[in-house]
Amino acid sequence: MRKNILLVGVIAVAAYLVGVESGKSRGKGYEDLRHQLERLWTDPRARKSRRDLAKRLRKSAKSAARGIQSRLA
Repeated sequence: MRKNILLVGVIAVAAYLVGVESGKSRGKGYEDLRHQLERLWTDPRARKSRRDLAKRLRKSAKSAARGIQSRLA
């Protein structure tokens, strides 16, 4: 049992180190991705879509709550 835990630990550390090296070799890739995500999040069309989705979800939740209350009454 102890050998299995040690083996899993060694594999996890090796996988982490390989991942770190892979990230370093990409350089600005992660930074570019972060900027793209930030632009998408602050885009006015995306904000409007999120706001509309939230409004529809609230409306659906209220409707579902009314339906449940009417079934219980």
